[in-house]
Amino acid sequence: MKDLVIVGSSGGEFGVRGHLDAFDVETGRHVWRTYTVPKPGEPGSETWPDGPAWARGGGNCWVTGTYDPELNLLYWGTGNPAPDFDGSVREGNNLYTDSVIAVNPDNGQIRWHYQYTPHDVWDYDSNMENILFELDGRKLLAHFDKNGYFFVLDRTEGQFVRVTPFGERITWGEIDANGKVTPKVYPKEGEPVRFWPGPGGAKEWTHAAYSPRTQMFYVPVQDVGAEVTRRHREFKEGIPYWGASVSPLTKDAQGFVKAFAASTGEEVWRWRSKQPMSASVLATGGDLVFAGEPTGEFNAFDASTGKLLWQFQTGSGHHSSPTTYSVDGRQYLAVPTGWGSWVEGFSPEMVGAHHGGSLFAFALPED
Repeated sequence: MKDLVIVGSSGGEFGVRGHLDAFDVETGRHVWRTYTVPKPGEPGSETWPDGPAWARGGGNCWVTGTYDPELNLLYWGTGNPAPDFDGSVREGNNLYTDSVIAVNPDNGQIRWHYQYTPHDVWDYDSNMENILFELDGRKLLAHFDKNGYFFVLDRTEGQFVRVTPFGERITWGEIDANGKVTPKVYPKEGEPVRFWPGPGGAKEWTHAAYSPRTQMFYVPVQDVGAEVTRRHREFKEGIPYWGASVSPLTKDAQGFVKAFAASTGEEVWRWRSKQPMSASVLATGGDLVFAGEPTGEFNAFDASTGKLLWQFQTGSGHHSSPTTYSVDGRQYLAVPTGWGSWVEGFSPEMVGAHHGGSLFAFALPED
């Protein structure tokens, strides 16, 4: 992008300070660094307490951002604050964690931000994709957050446009039609507390999709809760800095593929799975939506109605992103299988299942 390679940091569960780095693609020279947690005196520092909490505040950017060349803005999601569940050591909204930041790629300056979950104590990272789309001539940005809500923002200046719940069960708090956040359930010191969605989120890092043909968004949904007991931990370098013990709730866990109208945010259709849907979805110009299940099925749906049209058993769960491409005029579809890590967080009943690690490719019919 503009002769720069932009990369984000990870490690939010270890008490580090998140940042973005830009490097010259030809020479490897470090061009700029933007921290996602401000130090004292910088804009946003008033949302952190006095003391060292900001220096280990998290906010890491471990999922790829999106660039708008017309506005010359880079949109990047940020992760949870640290420690994840113990908010007592970091009173305040904790900017710029759990946010989207719009960055000038020429110098790394943050032009605007929007925080999806202020003072997060539920591990609701907002790293996940920000989908750029246009509606009635307006440049917009869509984001499905781990907290269970679907946000639409004006991507020029960051104004709030709309919010819609997409998670099946949302008990941690409520976000009203004006974007006001009202927390309802907090982790407590030494006392088990249950909330939905759990730290795996109503949707984790795996991506939603948008079809300009149907003007609908398609999102994989995880309906999994968690029991969290806050346990104060002093920060030590290299030691996980969660501030709690966490047990995912396997009973009644389920998943969905849901479709939402871009114009209203209303749900159009849903398809239910017995397991949380933990893989990215893909929408194609042929009005199909593809999504893989934890139990190994790879599915094709009618993009307008949600009808299941085709299914193939791959032998392993899906936790990655399908893609489509063409060779000599023939369209193909490829999907990797395999779990990766932290299965217990987003699909606990699949612990011990076959891990896979294969790439499947399919050819669409020629007629």
